[in-house]
Amino acid sequence: MAERFDIESESDGTWSVIDNKTGLPYEVVGLLLESIPFWLALDLVGFLNDVDRQRKPH
Repeated sequence: MAERFDIESESDGTWSVIDNKTGLPYEVVGLLLESIPFWLALDLVGFLNDVDRQRKPH
């Protein structure tokens, strides 16, 4: 099964957390998860995918 979230590099060297359902940067309480450092994008995508897996029925 594919993960819901992934990271994507931006032309300026920053990264975005992408929602694979929409193909767009993911938004949390009005904040787009884009133009962030790699380490933060990687941590966030891991967290969001963990939460997404826990929400789905087994």
